[in-house]
Amino acid sequence: MPLTRISAPRHLPHAKVKALADAAQEALVSTCNVPPNDLFQLLARFDAEEMILDPTFGGVSRSQDACIVEITFLQGRTDEQKRQLYKRLTARAVEAGFRPDDVMIALVENTRMDWSLGHGVAYADHVQSLKQAES
Repeated sequence: MPLTRISAPRHLPHAKVKALADAAQEALVSTCNVPPNDLFQLLARFDAEEMILDPTFGGVSRSQDACIVEITFLQGRTDEQKRQLYKRLTARAVEAGFRPDDVMIALVENTRMDWSLGHGVAYADHVQSLKQAES
């Protein structure tokens, strides 16, 4: 149940930002065993002066089209899955017209205790209730 947040410059067309969101979801499905309908995305648009990104940090050359893809998901993916996620997401973004240098990805891992899907109930407790009901 990943939550993907895309921060993009306001000047980019919505269709291009949506293509980046689609690339993120496809990459999660193909590399991290995320079910296709497990889709939670937030698209945030910023004016140029609201996105302060070092243009060369990390040995890249970011343009005014640079975007950040933040993915928060449960622990359990291997380093190799994460590497494949980065590669797949960026490759799909390039197909959508992005430069590889303009796609920054940040992963945040947590546990079921760090989520509530609704009703003020920790996801960990919800999963435990389901297991008890199955017994």
